Amino acid sequence: MTTSAHPASGTAPVPIRPGTVVEVPTWRYLGFLLGPGVGTFAFNAVTVILPTLRERFGAGDVALELVIAGYGIPFAVLLILGGRLGDRFGRHRLFVVGMALFLVSAVACALAPSIETLIAARVVQGVGAALCTPQVLATIQATSQGAARTRAIAAFGASGGIGAAVGQVAGGALAALSFGLVEGWRAVFVVVALIAVAAIALAPLAPRSRAHEVVAIDLVGTAALGLGILAASVALTFGPVWNWSWPVAVALVIAAVSLVAMWKHQNAIERSGRVPLLPPSVLRLRPLQLGLLAAGLFFAGYSALLYVFPRAVEAGGLSSLEAGMALLPFAVVFAGVSLAVARIQARLGDSTLVLGVSVQIVALAGMAATLVFAWGNDIGLWLQPALVLLGAGQALIFSPLTQLVVREVPVEAAGLSGGMFSTAQQLALSFGVIVIGGVVTLTGVGGRTELLAGLALDIVLAVAVLVLAMALRARGRRASL
Repeated sequence: MTTSAHPASGTAPVPIRPGTVVEVPTWRYLGFLLGPGVGTFAFNAVTVILPTLRERFGAGDVALELVIAGYGIPFAVLLILGGRLGDRFGRHRLFVVGMALFLVSAVACALAPSIETLIAARVVQGVGAALCTPQVLATIQATSQGAARTRAIAAFGASGGIGAAVGQVAGGALAALSFGLVEGWRAVFVVVALIAVAAIALAPLAPRSRAHEVVAIDLVGTAALGLGILAASVALTFGPVWNWSWPVAVALVIAAVSLVAMWKHQNAIERSGRVPLLPPSVLRLRPLQLGLLAAGLFFAGYSALLYVFPRAVEAGGLSSLEAGMALLPFAVVFAGVSLAVARIQARLGDSTLVLGVSVQIVALAGMAATLVFAWGNDIGLWLQPALVLLGAGQALIFSPLTQLVVREVPVEAAGLSGGMFSTAQQLALSFGVIVIGGVVTLTGVGGRTELLAGLALDIVLAVAVLVLAMALRARGRRASL
């Protein structure tokens, strides 16, 4: 099976054959690369403005949870389906459709007269994100190889990281301001809408691709997978709010039964010679399994730290804006190193991931040591050396980790790789917040102790990622002998 890449000019399709190095300039993916950036921006900025929404609408804890979950749950549930739809109907088409939904929902959020309207618009936003996000990695995988692919994936990592960090900064800044008749929190969604417009306008630059053969949509497998992820997401999202009562247990049981049934169904489809939603033969690839596990652990620790950082330093005396600005150098370094990581990988290969995780652990330990000796209004300044080092370390992790996941998936199922990686990322981000939020709630800690708890969790998970990275490097070396 081959995949065709359609240049933006509309010329005849160019087949992407195994072993062919297609030097697609990274700037051609610019519109697509805005996708992960605006997605993480929307997630992080809205997390920061929750206190403002509580005050503006008198919203309770459940409503505020729904503002976040309304986006995150449909996003996680539909990601793999979105990737498969891109394989069948064209990744460029699905990206534009998804980003258009994202744009319309951002405008609806900005104009929302009530918390209920805002939640409904966020659900549509999650659907749009699920349709467009998997197409980014899938297009990169299907239309580039070698150094060109490495550079594009590095830019993908930079986009997501910058979006997350800038979302923290912009959310705090905009929430504290007013723009005439436009309240500051509404301006967050105006920014989201403007980025979505830019992504749609620049999307035609990207090479176009789809699976050469028609990809059948496995409706039964899609329904079982969707129900499993939905039930698991609901349980993890609302477990703390519902005090882990019986509805949470029921949701977890439904998730387990649905996922087991889905796996059996996928095996049966593959044995019959048809194409399943999640091919078991692909999921059994050990490097893919280790890569997805490492990605899950990394993003869980990442989200846990970003969750406690602004809460803790604000308790230490910083304003919301100052707390966000403290992360700006981290974002700048993350972006700079991400854009240079292709050259670093050319020299270090799979050791780049090991180096990145090692640097991350040193940076996290440095943050913890700093907190032992410093606290108060100047804590943002004292933490800068460790935060800058953390930005460099995480940039060295993201791109190699992404490549570990996507490079094992056949090109004809490129949408699957984008969907699997993004699903693992989204579920892990939610899981990290749930775990550290549960720890904070149960122990009642806050301020410096809360940040130390988040750092401790991130260090433990980073050590596990380091073990997996070393195992993957050793496996790669054995394979090359």
